[in-house]
Formats: sequence, structure tokens, C-alpha cells
Amino acid sequence: MGVNVTKRVKVTFNDPKEVVRVTPIMFSRVDTDSLLRTAPVGAYLLYVDFDTDKLYLSVRSSETVEHHRILEMDGLYYLDKQPYPYLDSVVLYHRRHKLKGTRLTQQAYLSAKAVKQFSLKVAARNGNVPIT
Repeated sequence: MGVNVTKRVKVTFNDPKEVVRVTPIMFSRVDTDSLLRTAPVGAYLLYVDFDTDKLYLSVRSSETVEHHRILEMDGLYYLDKQPYPYLDSVVLYHRRHKLKGTRLTQQAYLSAKAVKQFSLKVAARNGNVPIT
């Protein structure tokens, strides 16, 4: 099983502010906690949990890492019962408005080391032996 990588594409509108398009990655909650624990407040990661196959937006708050489940129903995305037309709009909205007291500031940095560790964990769980 491969590992997805988050894409970042800049889109320019009439508004001079920068818009970032995001695609969720396949990751685990434990690895997300580990990654965001050392990230600055407001760092976030949009991911599909490897264990549950559910979509989450995880955010580094001032004291902890918060995991917010995003539901997709009838072509809309729901976060805390609030509908959004696109997945990107969830992130864009919370870059301007606080989510449980924290404003999203930047997407968490996924180092090659973090991705490799997750890939090895997945391979081991699937019974695949990594080639060295």
C-alpha cells in the first residue's frame, strides 16, 4: 500500500489573499499526534485515518492536539454540524475563524522521515517485509 502526499496548489482570485488547495493524506491518529505535538499553535493536518478510514482535521492548539471528524453526506462536508460545500472551504473558513479557540495558520510539515516511518509501519502491519 502506498502513502499519499498532500498537494499544495496556489490559486489566485480577485482577492489578493493566497488560497491553498488541500487533499487529505492517508495517515494515522497516533502519527498525527506525534507530528503536531511539536508543531506551532495553529498547524493542522487534513488526513484519512489509516485504521478507521474516516476523514479528520487535526489542529495543534495551545495545550494539545485536537482531532475533528469531518463527515461527507449528500455532496457536503460537515464539521461540528456546520456544512461546507468543498473540503477546501473547511480549511479556508477556519483560517479566518477560530475552531474551538484556535485559528488554522499553516499546514503541518511532513518530513520524508515521518512519511517513511508511517510507510514502514503500514508495510509491517500488512505483512510486507521492507527491502533494505
